[in-house]
Amino acid sequence: MLGNVELGETFEGLPYHLSQQELTKHLLAVGQSGSGKTTLFYSLMTEIDKPFWTFDLKQDYRHLSQDLELLVLPWNQLKFNPLRPPQGVPPRRWAQVFSEIFGHSTALLSGSKNYLLKKIVELYELYNLFDRVEEPFPSLHELELLMKKDGVNYARKTSDYRDTVLNRLEAMTLVAGTVFDCNTGYSLEQLLEQNVVFELDGLNRDVQNFLMEILFAYVYEYRLGQDHRDQGLNHLFFLDEAKRVFSVYKERQAASGIPEIDELTAKMREFGEGLVVADQEASKLTDSIKANTYTKLLLSTGDRKQFSAVTDSMNLSQRQTEYASQLGTGEAVVQVGSHDPVPVKLENYELEKTVSDKDLEKKQAENWNQLSYEPRETTPRFKDRVAPGRSEEVPEPEIVEDPSEASLSKEADRLLENVVDAPFRGLTDRYSEFSSSYKGNKAKNELVDQGVVIERKVHTQKGKRKLLELTEKGRDYAENQLDLDTCHTGRGGVIHRYWQHRIQDAFENTGWTAELEVFDADVYVNMDDTELAVEVAMGNNPREIKHVEKHLEKFDTVWITCRNHDVQDGLKQRIQENDLDTDRVVFRLFREFNEDETLPN
Repeated sequence: MLGNVELGETFEGLPYHLSQQELTKHLLAVGQSGSGKTTLFYSLMTEIDKPFWTFDLKQDYRHLSQDLELLVLPWNQLKFNPLRPPQGVPPRRWAQVFSEIFGHSTALLSGSKNYLLKKIVELYELYNLFDRVEEPFPSLHELELLMKKDGVNYARKTSDYRDTVLNRLEAMTLVAGTVFDCNTGYSLEQLLEQNVVFELDGLNRDVQNFLMEILFAYVYEYRLGQDHRDQGLNHLFFLDEAKRVFSVYKERQAASGIPEIDELTAKMREFGEGLVVADQEASKLTDSIKANTYTKLLLSTGDRKQFSAVTDSMNLSQRQTEYASQLGTGEAVVQVGSHDPVPVKLENYELEKTVSDKDLEKKQAENWNQLSYEPRETTPRFKDRVAPGRSEEVPEPEIVEDPSEASLSKEADRLLENVVDAPFRGLTDRYSEFSSSYKGNKAKNELVDQGVVIERKVHTQKGKRKLLELTEKGRDYAENQLDLDTCHTGRGGVIHRYWQHRIQDAFENTGWTAELEVFDADVYVNMDDTELAVEVAMGNNPREIKHVEKHLEKFDTVWITCRNHDVQDGLKQRIQENDLDTDRVVFRLFREFNEDETLPN
């Protein structure tokens, strides 16, 4: 067969090729670990003259940057807003696609997907996206806030849908919040012109699945919106461990409907988007991916069940099946369309896997710096209707504990020790203790995934600082497994304690005495002839007023330091409503106690 992508040689020593046009109809390779699937991918990536994207779950493909022009994007370098429709795609259509993809990747049933669709449409309406395009676009973080606004007045069933979807969404923004923390991410339209490796190692399974599937859908909808029909091969997707996306179990889950990803498999070929997928377990792949792959490769397969799943799909005769059972490493039976299967010795692509995290940062730094995105911000209408007082910092949510026992790597243990020793140290600073920020981030993700810590954000003069807060499970692990003392000064969550310490430092820097939790004050200040109580107010809560009332019985003056102006205005109104002596109450904002600012007079 003539073509322009060489796979290898037949057993008779003749070259065996595929045409690029055949790759638009998709390729499936099945074989056990070590049979040559990754090597096959290397060969195809270097043979084709069209750009490709690959989703890398094991850091296998960064090493091709030694031989190819390649943009490698570890997930913590990625910026992507999945709620921003592709160019030319109406928001209402994209809302439907997004809800289907999110539902499939996180195993939502139809009722929950319908609830999700309703909330996306509501969010788009808040941003006037159906009448005109109003920047900025909402992100997953705004969708989460909108759902949290729901709740108490809903019927029981709808409340169940909300809780289910919110559970999935909160986990996603918690684990990969930096990815989605933008109004406009990197231009995927421009990335389609490059060879890109999306490294997803370190993310949990649901987030990996969602990112892979939503990027598939994004590209298809973009091609459809631009009418890129019948242009031949435009672009290729490579995906190992294909069952992660094309799972037969989800396909057979009647209550969730036919997965959108199955529909895309058949439709993408018309727009020149080819899929090259591989897996060890053919029995766990969807019927759709097996039926809609024009080219199939059976490599060495040790498991009889998986072997039969492929031979049945290829309609091999008994003699051909017996022959295929004797395949060795790097050998495959290749079937293109309805043509007879051909035994092929695959091209052996030799590649040293020597690109470390440090090497990657050095090689890719310039590429990363050239990528642009727009940071996340909300519209005044959204703030007024959904999240008043949240424009600067969302109050700390309750930590939901994971009852399972933690099992951590040495790197994660090391980061946890650092968290216990220095609770207010920012993540970026913590990563400097590791050989690369990638390894530090991987250790952080391990702690988060196992429920040992939870991420928090605090706004400082220099921008956002990310802190890690121990959960009860984390404290137990640190005390019992690492023999660490987790006691701390200050009360409440890590953000509240951060500001207690910051305020204490600010007063001490002026020469006064300041202590935490003395006389039940968040910060007690002795200024020689005057004693002062400082309250740290995270929100506009009635209990803050009760604290102020008690402090006014003991102290001449009470300071209330507030998270933002909305909290401050709300507490001022409460002070007046409770007829407290406003002349003895002073209001300040957290920002006045930032590192580069002096204590106000």
